[in-house]
Amino acid sequence: MTIQAYFTRFREVIDQYAVAGFALESDVRYETRPGGQGYLTGTILFIDSSTLHFSEYLDQSGGAADRLMYTYHCQDAKNRLIFRYDNARHKPPLSSPDHKHLPDRIIETPAPVLEDILIEIITLKGWGE
Repeated sequence: MTIQAYFTRFREVIDQYAVAGFALESDVRYETRPGGQGYLTGTILFIDSSTLHFSEYLDQSGGAADRLMYTYHCQDAKNRLIFRYDNARHKPPLSSPDHKHLPDRIIETPAPVLEDILIEIITLKGWGE
């Protein structure tokens, strides 16, 4: 998948949840960079005033768009952490770069995609019932 196709799919996922009534608004910025790289960053505001802040850095130099860096930070209306997924380095090091921050601990987990995150938020909030 090209970076432009990745950006289009990312926007389609956000629009799908906005149409379903879970997201009130979103602000996403997409940048295509030299050398087959791309960057996206943004925020989604949900119906309970919680937010999801996210960013991804992509590299297409090997053909398909590979995600080199990501962070998905979900917080409640009072800006308290609900969870954050990222692949940032830690000290002490974790055995896997992909992990999830919870208010009281960090756990290793496979790298999610935006749709996984949105499903998790909807499930946590009980909106899909």
